[in-house]
Amino acid sequence: MSYTKRKRFIVNKKLQLGIFLKWIIIPVVALSAALYYFRGNAYVLIMAITAVLLFSWHILILSHRLAGPVYRLEKDLEDIAKGNFSIRIKFRKKDELKSIADGINRILDEMEKKITNRQGGLNDS
Repeated sequence: MSYTKRKRFIVNKKLQLGIFLKWIIIPVVALSAALYYFRGNAYVLIMAITAVLLFSWHILILSHRLAGPVYRLEKDLEDIAKGNFSIRIKFRKKDELKSIADGINRILDEMEKKITNRQGGLNDS
């Protein structure tokens, strides 16, 4: 399975919508203030709307980089809970939570070593 590119930008609707709404409030308030202060100036209106649209796109991308790994982590942890300790959590380079995945992968490596050592000790008896 390849983890290099996700085809969907919305992978966890609740999380992404929450992030988007929290971060879009500031630009909308700023846009409203700018429109009130510079009312009648079409250039300011166009610049303000463009800025909000660009900022919104950026927030969508950032929420994707957070929600995608959370989604992946949930799925992989379900497999680990079922006893599949050979699985490793893989994220893309720019994804958030990469250090958490690396830590879980180190724990899984240690668990596999201990399981192998126990099985090796049982087979020697």
